[in-house]
Amino acid sequence: MKYVTTVRLAPGVENVKKAFEVFGKVGNAEGTQALYAGTDGKTFITVVESDDPDMVTAATYAPFFESTTIMPVVDVDDAWINAMVTAIANMDG
Repeated sequence: MKYVTTVRLAPGVENVKKAFEVFGKVGNAEGTQALYAGTDGKTFITVVESDDPDMVTAATYAPFFESTTIMPVVDVDDAWINAMVTAIANMDG
C-alpha cells in the first residue's frame, strides 16, 4: 500500500529549527519513495510504500506539525482504469 502524507509545520522559528535537527538525525520513514517541500516552506508531502503506516516516525515528528493528513493511494494502472470503466458503466443515469 502507498500512503501520501501531507504535513504542515507548526509556527515558530524554534519549532522549525528543532524539526530540521530531528530530521537530520532520523531522516525519512522506511519505504519513502518521494519527499516534496511546498513553496511556502511549511508544507511537506511524502509518498511512502509500506504494509503499515510507520507510527514511530509519525510520533517522532508529530510535535513539530500543526496538521497531518494521511491518504492511502493506489497506482492508476490498467487494472484501476478497467475497474473504473466497469464501475461507471454500472452507474444509474
